[in-house]
Amino acid sequence: MPRILIDAHVHLHPGADPVATLTAAHHRMAAMAGGEVMTLFMLAEQQGHGMFDALRPFAEATDEAESLWLRHDGADLLVLAGRQVISAERLEVLALATAAHFEDGPSARDLVSAMLAQDALVILPWGIGKWLGRRGNLVDRLMTDDGEGRLLLGDIGSRPVFWPVSRFGTRLVLRGSDPLPLAGDDRRIGTYGTILEGEVSRDRPARDIRALIRRAEESGAAAFGRLASPLAFLSGQLRLRLAS
Repeated sequence: MPRILIDAHVHLHPGADPVATLTAAHHRMAAMAGGEVMTLFMLAEQQGHGMFDALRPFAEATDEAESLWLRHDGADLLVLAGRQVISAERLEVLALATAAHFEDGPSARDLVSAMLAQDALVILPWGIGKWLGRRGNLVDRLMTDDGEGRLLLGDIGSRPVFWPVSRFGTRLVLRGSDPLPLAGDDRRIGTYGTILEGEVSRDRPARDIRALIRRAEESGAAAFGRLASPLAFLSGQLRLRLAS
């Protein structure tokens, strides 16, 4: 069964060469896999960003609006469109494997409903301080109200190894790099993610990926890569604050 290495939280920040960035990330993932593997990059684009469309002239189209194939040295890189949206409560919600657009500002409950109606993979990603207090209570309510188990959780490579997350034991977790808008941080793309096994068609890969992930909810999905060391975590937070 083919192995698929997935970075499920990719930002291609403006100014970067998206093809070169993803190609370099593919090489990192292939090296970690130590063998034949398909690489998948799930974009989580913020408002005003359109890097998925910027990739179109360099990619092979499919029968879906939300998927593209990049070809490099005989290897296939799959790229899926997606959005990162901020709710009225300042909670991040990801709509992955979808070409639909969602605006910042509605309530988290309304965003989740709208995203599920578009058949997106809907992810609540962990972030520093973002699952504490009122927002943490909101995450718990959203999960409790999700009787069908369609909401997934997201982990990011910049989470420090000393910071456990008890909610990750409750349902499937999709992992990704979540690079910061800092010079050189795009080199973290492909360093942390999720491994799945399964067949993906050439014409409708996003449909197949959504199905594989939803089936994996029962059996779980393995991780590749490592979380941030204490030094890397503190360095990234300091650089981010100095840049803001």
